[in-house]
Amino acid sequence: MADLVILGGGASGLMAAVSAARFIPGKNISILERGPRVGKKLLATGNGRCNLTNLELDFSRYHGAPESFVSAVFSQLPPKDTLSLFGRLGLLCREEGQGRCYPYGGQASAVLDVLRRYLEGRNVEERCQTSVEAVKRKPGGYELKTSGGVVFAKRLILASGGRAMPSSGSDGSGLKLAASLGLKASEPFPSLAPVRAASPVLKAVKGLRCRGRASLLADRKTVKQETGEIQFTDQGLSGICILNLSRLVGEFFSHRTVNRHKTEKVELSLDLVPDLDYSSLLSFLQALISRQPRLPVEQLLSGIVNKRVGLALLKQLMPSALSRPCGSLSPSELKTICRTVKDWRFSPTGTLGWQQAQSTAGGLLSSQFESATLESKGLPGLYACGELLDIDGDCGGYNLQWAWSSGFVAGKSAAVSLLSHSQPPAEENS
Repeated sequence: MADLVILGGGASGLMAAVSAARFIPGKNISILERGPRVGKKLLATGNGRCNLTNLELDFSRYHGAPESFVSAVFSQLPPKDTLSLFGRLGLLCREEGQGRCYPYGGQASAVLDVLRRYLEGRNVEERCQTSVEAVKRKPGGYELKTSGGVVFAKRLILASGGRAMPSSGSDGSGLKLAASLGLKASEPFPSLAPVRAASPVLKAVKGLRCRGRASLLADRKTVKQETGEIQFTDQGLSGICILNLSRLVGEFFSHRTVNRHKTEKVELSLDLVPDLDYSSLLSFLQALISRQPRLPVEQLLSGIVNKRVGLALLKQLMPSALSRPCGSLSPSELKTICRTVKDWRFSPTGTLGWQQAQSTAGGLLSSQFESATLESKGLPGLYACGELLDIDGDCGGYNLQWAWSSGFVAGKSAAVSLLSHSQPPAEENS
């Protein structure tokens, strides 16, 4: 019998264990992880550097549950307190611009190391390669049928993650277990994934990167814009700003809605010169042509955007006229070039799917849980946290902060529940 069992040894599960162990030292706490080790996905975040939070907390960067629910969780462990907590665990962090924080040593493994070191010192059990096949509510707790036998838990935290990056062990099995208990979920779909697009220019520009503004249009209306690096691939588009738009692309191809509104068509628009408006760009090119009328059309954009990207754009517009002098361009042709530089359209055909996705959109309906404790409203002693819930964030440390905060709240709440009402919890200083 265990006082507390946590299903899943990812970021939220590990934080839930840390949080609980700080409030109920000496209690029997176990983490059940189906993979060969805990924290595998954590090690891959931030290209192995682990962007573990963002100090510029912006609730518009979170999707799924109402802001009131998310803010209630973050009020108990905001980003600054997260850094303080990791500092007490022995991890030094630093901000590297735009609020993004990383371990000072630049290694995701350091984050995992301090978490595991703390848990080991509190005798929290890690049971890896242990899959949970069934869970039933019983008097006084929950009975789990596992690959290693039957386990009874007085309190149970579901922290098994979503479906993104299945190579890290995320396979959506937690949703099936939750469903067996009667909990409902919205259909999950990939988020923060490269976008597939149909365009003949992609082969010519694959591997190239440029700064720009990307917009997602739903039935010709702009619904979201992101500025940053755009990466061209042989299958479509990537880069941080594209990843942040990919949630809406995924929603469209999963549900035929965008922001929950029925939608017939989505498009991606790239502005390759976001710092200039259309008129300023047109004036710049008109002045250039007046000074260098013999400049070949194929070189017209080489001083403005990435040379190969600009050439691909021009080839798409006028494939048989690139060697002619730009002085021969008609006013309408020049305006078309300017409009395309500012609004280059691509038609998404989906995302690259779960293997390439960094996060899961959808999941257990947060409305089934108390925002102050993350305890199930209908199943006492059952808690959920992290990516398993229907809350996901944009790139930039937002998803990991949700994992830390929700794990902290679930762990603390489970610990408080285990203690006698006459014996209020005392949080450790360490």
